[in-house]
Amino acid sequence: MKKRALFPCLIALAAACLCAEPSAASDAFSRYQAPAPGEYAVYRDYSWKQPTWVGLLMYDESTYGALLVTPASGTRVSILFRVEASVDRMILVGQKNLLKPRQEDVPAVNYLMGLLPDMYAWRQAARGAAKPAAAKANTAIARRDPSALLPPAVSIDLDIASFGGAVTLTWAPEATVFNLHSIRQAGGSPMLALARTGRIAPDGDHEFFSFAPPQSPSAGVTLAVPASRARESKTVDGVRLNLDDQWTMIADNTFFLGNAALLVVDTLDLRLLGIAPDGLPLSLVRRFSASSGSVWADPAEFSITGEAGRFRIDGLFRDVESGRENRDVKLCIPSPDGRRCVVVSLSVSETAYRANRAYFDSLF
Repeated sequence: MKKRALFPCLIALAAACLCAEPSAASDAFSRYQAPAPGEYAVYRDYSWKQPTWVGLLMYDESTYGALLVTPASGTRVSILFRVEASVDRMILVGQKNLLKPRQEDVPAVNYLMGLLPDMYAWRQAARGAAKPAAAKANTAIARRDPSALLPPAVSIDLDIASFGGAVTLTWAPEATVFNLHSIRQAGGSPMLALARTGRIAPDGDHEFFSFAPPQSPSAGVTLAVPASRARESKTVDGVRLNLDDQWTMIADNTFFLGNAALLVVDTLDLRLLGIAPDGLPLSLVRRFSASSGSVWADPAEFSITGEAGRFRIDGLFRDVESGRENRDVKLCIPSPDGRRCVVVSLSVSETAYRANRAYFDSLF
């Protein structure tokens, strides 16, 4: 994983803990997965007068990247930080601006310098004081709960002047870096909302620092499902697919529905992927809900349903260039020995999916 030249340290080969932790019994995050090198989170920040996005990238436990983008004003700030963390706080010990800030960008630089240690401190404060997060006024949390497949989302109430005073901070295990999902005022209005998560590619951090806010979605592919269809059920890797004559099989495990949908059945070797059977749903959620440089995943549209032996992960992805939105559905069926997992993947135009949801939901 290539990092911009600033500090002599290398990215850790394995995820490290954020800091010394209290006992698991008192730790609200004991079931969360440790942050992994290269993970990032981007938020829509409503504390600014103009639409603004901020992001944090973790290279390793002592090196972070941060960005702030306000398109209307032309502000784009990108910073690398070297930090030292103790049990209760993070101290900035090195900093490099990757872009020369304008005079009007100084407030944005100062804001990021405070946000990174604040994010750390808030999470540390929540370890022994967080409570189960309420879904009220937070549709994204309502959509993911009350699933027993994932560790619970948790929250605490704090008074943060930069976010308007009394606010509720909510953390969720599928959110990366510090796990922060949102900051909301008492009435539910968002002040900071997770907009994108992902992990940079091994060849560099361009994906993170070239972040651009999403554009309006383009028109999707439509589909009219005929009332009468010839059924062509198939079984692939032990999974029965309720297909019909609209689908074209191009391989034993791959099927197309015109240009509206793609269905693939695959079996993952969990050992090769380094995924432990314990906590498998969360591991697959982190894997299947991540954005990439060319495709956005909308955290507000994420959901997981089912039980440990058979669960479904839903997400909404948007192609950055075309603006086309696709519904992504993953049916996951782990093997009893925990070594493999059959995954049925359906990618379908969101327009077609919404118009024919019952049809697509009945395919497997």
